[in-house]
Amino acid sequence: MQIRRFYGLPLLCCGMLAASLPFESRAGVDPFEFQIYGYQTQGKGNLDPELLSSYIAVGHTAGNGGTSPTFASQSMMRYAIELEYGLTDKIDFAYYLNLARPDGQDLQYAGSKFRFRGRIAEAGELPVDLGWYSEVEWWSSKFNDDQLEGEFMLNMQKDMGPWTIIVNAPDIEKVIVGNNQRMVFEIGWRGEASYQMTDRTRVGLQFYGSPGTVNDPTPLAQQQQYVVPTVHTVLFNAFRSSLGLGFGLNEGSDLFFLKANIHFGGDLKERIYD
Repeated sequence: MQIRRFYGLPLLCCGMLAASLPFESRAGVDPFEFQIYGYQTQGKGNLDPELLSSYIAVGHTAGNGGTSPTFASQSMMRYAIELEYGLTDKIDFAYYLNLARPDGQDLQYAGSKFRFRGRIAEAGELPVDLGWYSEVEWWSSKFNDDQLEGEFMLNMQKDMGPWTIIVNAPDIEKVIVGNNQRMVFEIGWRGEASYQMTDRTRVGLQFYGSPGTVNDPTPLAQQQQYVVPTVHTVLFNAFRSSLGLGFGLNEGSDLFFLKANIHFGGDLKERIYD
């Protein structure tokens, strides 16, 4: 009951604030971070460098379509270099450097972000293992009209034998500086259902989506909704990785992309939630 009260009040306040502000509608998914966050954290003093990468194989040929608000998303390559460090046993800190190569152009700086991620209680103490995530992100104006954004979301995980269900929602985002700073909170969600096949291989089906702002959802055809069959495994007996094929489910999405997230630290025996 105490945990429900703790989160219920901030979310209620967000809803009341959203109803009282002017707004513009948009709906998007962070293309630099096709990543699902599980309950477990790194642990105090542990460092896990990670490379997140994606390639839009079939996208949009003009800006403001699919995963790109400026450049054409077609043939866009994106990389996020993530450095995650365990501040305590329950709280991680991470820095991300975002790089992108639009079709026919050089690799360019796209933005950066700082984020904190934590977990509540110990595994199994609650009916669903519960965590949280918060970030501040700034963008190059060449890649996004909104230069500074803040984000908060809850992480929920349930392990049932070889099966794992993870839901990252609600994902609440607010533009602080930029063209859409008067927009109310945008909401989104991510999730995965996965099955542990062997000690080092897990297969899953990931979902990413955003219906737009809390009080003015974007028309379904213009939203971005993706399903991503994913294999989590250990490459070369050394690197934990998540490899996926992404499929857009409506006109506002890019039709097809590839993603590869590779860890260069951490325990090889840990389950991967990317």
